Amino acid sequence: MGSEEANRDPSKGQVSFITPFDDLIPKLDDPKAQFYLDAIRIYLGLCEGTISMEVALKAVDLLKDNPEYTAYPTNPTTIAVNQRYKLKMLENLKTLNKFNLFTKSSIKSAYNFAFLIEEAPISSTDLSVLSVLTKNPTISLVDASNILKVAPRTIARSLERLQERNHLRVSCLVDYSAFNLQSVMMFFTVQEGLDWELIERGFSQYPFTKSLLKTTMTDVGYVTFLFPNYEDNKQIFNSSIKRVTKTIFDYTSLHYQTHSGAVSNVDLFKNDKWNLPYHLEDMLKDDRELDINNTPPILDCSGVKPELKIDDYIVSSQIQMDARAAPSKISESLSMKGLDFDSKEVSAITRKLQNRHLLLPYITFALPKLSSNFCFEVTCNDESKPRILETIGRFPWTMYYMSSRGIIVWTMTPGEHQVEYYQLFRALEHKSGVHSVNPIMTISQRGSKSMLDLTRKMTYLNGKWSVNPEDIEIDSYMEF
Repeated sequence: MGSEEANRDPSKGQVSFITPFDDLIPKLDDPKAQFYLDAIRIYLGLCEGTISMEVALKAVDLLKDNPEYTAYPTNPTTIAVNQRYKLKMLENLKTLNKFNLFTKSSIKSAYNFAFLIEEAPISSTDLSVLSVLTKNPTISLVDASNILKVAPRTIARSLERLQERNHLRVSCLVDYSAFNLQSVMMFFTVQEGLDWELIERGFSQYPFTKSLLKTTMTDVGYVTFLFPNYEDNKQIFNSSIKRVTKTIFDYTSLHYQTHSGAVSNVDLFKNDKWNLPYHLEDMLKDDRELDINNTPPILDCSGVKPELKIDDYIVSSQIQMDARAAPSKISESLSMKGLDFDSKEVSAITRKLQNRHLLLPYITFALPKLSSNFCFEVTCNDESKPRILETIGRFPWTMYYMSSRGIIVWTMTPGEHQVEYYQLFRALEHKSGVHSVNPIMTISQRGSKSMLDLTRKMTYLNGKWSVNPEDIEIDSYMEF
């Protein structure tokens, strides 16, 4: 990386650095449009080595102050430096300049389209390694080599190819509740005639909004919150949500997270073709005996653990982003953020979190023909959940979020089978114990604010966050 020093101009709120492509990147008056241009500059600077990672992280901190970051979390430092991405981004910038298309939507598209996943073939060796990772995402090279009867170096090279060609990422779900943070998800429909951009702005300015999604293809959207000191603040939050509901939304459905999980089944991909799970159409039949051996992994929300410290929280935030990262790499990443942890401290904290069952690793990837994305809100009783979980646990890739109200499911399916999977979900509405099914079609998993982003203005001591209860009132951020 380059040696450019970070110079911040407090009056302009900028970190100055240069890239060889600055003549392609204008300065705009619209802060939301400028948000994506700044992200492009940071990424191009990293690719060219004219900006160090330390400087890039400082620049990203300024991006996080822009309300657009909440609606569309964009962090170019988390994207691998890749020549193909760089060239695509430059081509897109030249197109914007040619037609003078410097609106927020066009710049945002230019940024996102540079990272569109291309369908890359996968070798039998890489597919075998991916299959092993689905069962144990953090398995060691030695253990994986013993299973597959190949050298550890072969596994390491396969992992590099999977990351480069198939966008393999090993992430981790974290039990936020152990740190007195409650995850709440709200599905909604907006009242007719209201300006969605104003509503989006309000959610973006609310300090506890973690993610937000509403597509133009459906009336249904969702927003996820992560708010502190749940027992102390739940009444305040619930009351303010009710006040917002009366003036903004036709429909709201609140899910207080109780469990979460993710599972994948790449063994369904054979001979360059995806197979449907065996007897998919029979899985939800009430008279079919449940197979307890096929229950997908679940992370419980175990509740506040006052013995955990802020250091445990900080390390867990890094493990969440890369569950296979070595302690030395986590230590290095934290050092770039001005946080001093040596490898031994990271190892000890990781073991503590694992022993308390606060982490659940999972993988994401891109394989040929796995092109359709769905999100479903299923409201149901507790008796229905095991059968639904067992069923979705056999899909190619699924993530699930559970509450006392039901299950939210994100899934990737082959394009040729999207009708079968969609009909399976819609058929749930006719099952006893299922109250409703709300679909959001053709969406991909989008990023969200990180744990450190959400809590960087708070301190944590003895299981409590320093937060003003008035800040929990969401209606004060809405312009209605």
